[in-house]
Amino acid sequence: MASMSVAVATGTSDVQGFTGAGQLVGYSVRETVGSDSATITLRDGTTTGGAVIASDTVAGGTARAVLLPSVPFSTGIFIDRSGSGSSEVVLYLA
Repeated sequence: MASMSVAVATGTSDVQGFTGAGQLVGYSVRETVGSDSATITLRDGTTTGGAVIASDTVAGGTARAVLLPSVPFSTGIFIDRSGSGSSEVVLYLA
């Protein structure tokens, strides 16, 4: 797979970020409401039952970019969202 970025829909609901096998090399997350924190848990799979790949919380109106060592995933990346804020996520795949 060639390097690529995958923008995930902004929101508060859980969402499938990518389907298929690959390597996660980083992500960025931004809280878009401005006053509430947002937590994301990236899971290997297509449901909230998948193994945790990474988890992060950002305060209202802030953003963070994270580089990871290449983390393999087998069936996709599911984004499990929690907190009262809204998040915008970009996945970086190799």
